Formats: sequence, structure tokens, C-alpha cells
Amino acid sequence: MSHDAVALLADPPDRRALTRALVAAGPDLRVRLAADGALVELLDFDDRVVAAMQAAQRLALSAEAERLLTDDIGDELPAQPYWVEARGADLPDADTAGMVGRFVRDLAERLGGAVWEPSPVLVRGDAFLEGATEHPAVTTRTEKTVVVVQDRPLVPMSPWLVDAMARYGRQGLRLQVVTPSTSRVTHALRSILMTPTARWVAQTPNGSYYDGFSGVPLRWDDREAFVVDEDARPDGPPEAFRADDADRGCQVHVDLNVEHPADNGLVLGTSVELLAERLGGAAPSVWGTAEPLPQEWKRAVFTRLARGRAPGQTWAVIAGPPEGVREDGVRPFAGTVRVSRTASGVREAITFAVGYTEGEEPDLSALASVVKELTDRDVLRTMSVRRAGGRADLTYAPHWTGLPLPVGMAVGVEGVSSIGTERALSAPVRGIPFGPPMTPALWYRIGDGIEDDAWTRFRELMAHLHPDGEPATA
Repeated sequence: MSHDAVALLADPPDRRALTRALVAAGPDLRVRLAADGALVELLDFDDRVVAAMQAAQRLALSAEAERLLTDDIGDELPAQPYWVEARGADLPDADTAGMVGRFVRDLAERLGGAVWEPSPVLVRGDAFLEGATEHPAVTTRTEKTVVVVQDRPLVPMSPWLVDAMARYGRQGLRLQVVTPSTSRVTHALRSILMTPTARWVAQTPNGSYYDGFSGVPLRWDDREAFVVDEDARPDGPPEAFRADDADRGCQVHVDLNVEHPADNGLVLGTSVELLAERLGGAAPSVWGTAEPLPQEWKRAVFTRLARGRAPGQTWAVIAGPPEGVREDGVRPFAGTVRVSRTASGVREAITFAVGYTEGEEPDLSALASVVKELTDRDVLRTMSVRRAGGRADLTYAPHWTGLPLPVGMAVGVEGVSSIGTERALSAPVRGIPFGPPMTPALWYRIGDGIEDDAWTRFRELMAHLHPDGEPATA
């Protein structure tokens, strides 16, 4: 279990300020640099990593701090604050919360700014939620899984988590993130936790555990970490899993795969911008490879990062204009982009979500224009669209908000060609063709995401397009 604290500074911390803040944290602790100096670790006499501090990063917008730190950050933040985050392990014999608190408060007193320290909510006492490992983000490591415990109101896809996933993912270990049932996660973290190698574990106020997406009761296993509790009483999901009033909006989720020919002049990010402008009403505002998102969105900078990491993959997060500066007609939106090389070019796998408050209806007619534009650019491979209940701010609580329902799907020219144009056009859901008449791309509009038979129609469509069970070319 971790104790987190953040300093939002008016001026960048220099060596002297950092040294004094580290002394304030714990004068008897040993300092060790990690990650090429981007991380400072504090070790006790037993060589345990009791606390760690990340290098400062300047945010393009103070609203990004307001988005992630949902309480008690003050009304007067610097316009472009320097974000310094500290994390302490949960150890019964060390005041790590005091260490990280003293560190961020000393920085703020010397350099100006604000301090954020969340109040603890998790029920203490379970041994597997306490301790320290060789990684500052990881509380417990089992044979199969690493467990990250986050006791904060909103849990982002932080640099700590990104680094833990990269390090332990290469070792074949799964990821589990434990939060209180009152916490929420961002769209970026949700996109990771919904993968087969991850799990969101929510703790109820009475100290029991359940899956944050399904509500299934969980128990601890020394080898696997949290697993489904087959012996739990069949009374249904816990009370904490029931939706509350904040979950009564809706969200439109898009999964898009596009592919470009490998070319020195290729500029990435145009498909993300297309989704943002057509569905969200504006171009992306900020982006980064972890949250907080520090950089103003620029396609050229994003492309340069991806090119520098090739042939390895690049994963990034984008977000729209924050609430305080959002113009009329612009909706809350967020997304992720994974860039990878393929045998024939460069792939962008995009997740994108737009939020609506209760009573607002999404304009789904814009989806056809997105398919047309992507077809005209000759980049579309596949696109699927679903509608789900949930919060308009695109954060996710471990509550039941109903099953997502399909709105539609698109198959690009290459996919239609592999299916056969005649067969693709004779599907039980009418396909709207775009592009070359003989080998078009097709947009299948299933409905508005509210019909009772939406999944039935989707399954019938997939069975017709792929009677042998093989998916479309992605």
C-alpha cells in the first residue's frame, strides 16, 4: 500500500532545494538515484526502499493537475506548475506518509505552490497490502503477479505504473491494481486494466475484495495474488458495486486500427485528431506517455517520439480541453494510441471515448463521416463503436453501469477484400460502402447502442462475415 503526495511548484526545483527536501523527509535515510537520475529512492538501514521521488515535470496546463487531483489542491495553482510526486511504502515500523509529506511541503515552502496529500481510505491489516519491494510502485510480488496498491480518489496511469508494467511485463508477470471501492480510474488506466493480463481489485469498507469491472468476489492466493472467490456466498455483487447517481451519463467508445505505409514523411496522429474533432468537437489538448499529461498536443512531436522508439512500440495518452477552458460544443474526451511497426507499414491502435451527461444523446451520425475520411486516406483497417453507461467525465468507478452495447463497426478495404465484396454487402446488417465501388470499405450501423437486440444483431453480422470464425484483417 502506498502513501502518495504531490507538490505543484511555481519554480523548478534545483539541486539545493531537492537536497534540503530530502533531508526534511528523513535525515537518517540513504539516497540512491535510479532510472538515470529521474528517480530518487530513500533506503533505510535494512536497504528497504521506503520512499521514492520522481523528477519534476512541467505541465502545459494547471487544469491537468486539477483533473487528476480531485480534492484539496487549492484555488491558486501556478499556470504551468512543476509536478513532483513522492511515494512511500506502507511499513508498520516506518512513518513513510510523514516522509513524503515533509518532502513535498518543504519543496512548496521554498519554491511556492501547492501540496496534495490524499486522506487514507483503504482498510489496513492485510499483510499482502503492506511491505516494500525493489520497485517503488509495487507493494507485493507473487510468483505470477505484481500488486500495486493505490489509496487515492482518482488513480491515473502514472509513470510509476508504466515503469512497473514495462519491467515486470517482460518477465511475464501480470498486473493487479488495488484501490478502495470509492476510488476511480482514468480512461488510460482503464484501458490497461481491462486487458487479460491485468485486474482491478476494489476493497469494500468492510475489507472484502471484488473485481472492479464485474463485481465478482475475490480472495488472496499466495501464488496468483487476487483470484475469483469460488466459495463466496451467491448473494450477488457487493453493495459497493451498485451504480450511483454520478454514473448515470453515457459514453461512446471507439476502437480504431489504422495502418500507414512506412515513409520518411509520415506524420502520425491525424486519425486521433479526426476522432477528436468529429466526435469531441476539438483537437486534442494535451498528451504524454503517462499521466499527468505534460505536453501540448502536436503531431510532429508525437511522431518524433514514435520514430525515435522504433522498431519498438510507443504508447501514449491524449485528452481534450479541460472543463475550465472547454468551449461550447466541445465534449469531454480521452484516448490512447499504440504505435507499432508491421510487415507492411506503421500501425496505430487507438482507443477513444467521449462522455455525455444524463439526458444528453450522442450524435452518432458523425461516425459515418469518420469512416469515409479514413477510407479516403486509405488507412482504415477496422473500427468498432460501443455505447456504455458511465460518468461524463470519463473516469470509472468500480460500479455496475450495465453492459456496453454495439453501435456499429467498420471494415476497411483490405478486410472487405478478404471477406469478399459480395458477401460483405449481403450481411444481415446493411453495410454503407465508401471508397472504390469494386473493393469498398463498409460501415455497418447496428443501432444507437440502446436496443435490446443489439448484441444479437452484432453476433449475426460477425457470423455472416466470418463463418469460419476468423476475424477481419485488423
